Amino acid sequence: MTNIEYLQDFIGTAIKHLEEVRTNGVKKEISFTINCSDLEDFNYVDIRQSAKFKSIFDQLISASGPSLYWFEIVSETDTKKVIEALNNYKASERPKATPALKSNINYNSKVLYVGKVKGTFWGRLIQHLGFFKVNATQGLQLFYWAKDLSIELKVNVLEFDNNMADIMPIIEYAFAKRLQPLIGKHK
Repeated sequence: MTNIEYLQDFIGTAIKHLEEVRTNGVKKEISFTINCSDLEDFNYVDIRQSAKFKSIFDQLISASGPSLYWFEIVSETDTKKVIEALNNYKASERPKATPALKSNINYNSKVLYVGKVKGTFWGRLIQHLGFFKVNATQGLQLFYWAKDLSIELKVNVLEFDNNMADIMPIIEYAFAKRLQPLIGKHK
C-alpha cells in the first residue's frame, strides 16, 4: 500500500466513523458537578470510595471508551482570579504539571479546560483533581489551587465508540476552538 493509498484509506475510515456518530450520536453523555471546596487530600486515600465522590465515580466506571470532556465554571467565580490562582500554584515550589496557559486568554469564557482521553475517563479525572502520584503527569491539579476559590465546576463527558480513538484529537481541537477554554493550548 502506498502512502497515498494509506491516507485515502484512513480518511475513508474516519469519515465512516464520523458518519456513524452523526447518525447514532455518542455512546454515552455524562455530566456532574464538583465543588472544589469539597476537595480533601486524597493522595493516600481512594477518592473513588469517599462519601462525597463515590456516586460520581460509580457513574464513570462504565465509561471505558475514548471521551471528550470539558470543565465548565458554573459558580460566579472571577475568571481572572482563577488564572491568578493557577499562576501562583505554577510558581510555587515543586508544583505538579499543569496545562499551558495561552498568551491571549478570553476571560469571558466560562469553560476552564477541554480535553480528551483514549481510555477510561475516571483515571484522567483523578489526575485533574490532583491526586495522581506522578508529579510530571499533566492535569489541572485542582486540589492545589482551586480549593480556596470555591469554584463549582460542571464536568461534561461525551464517550465515543472505540473506533473513534484516533479521531479524538480532531474533535478536541474543534470543541476547544468553539468553547475557548481559559486553560490549555490547542493547536
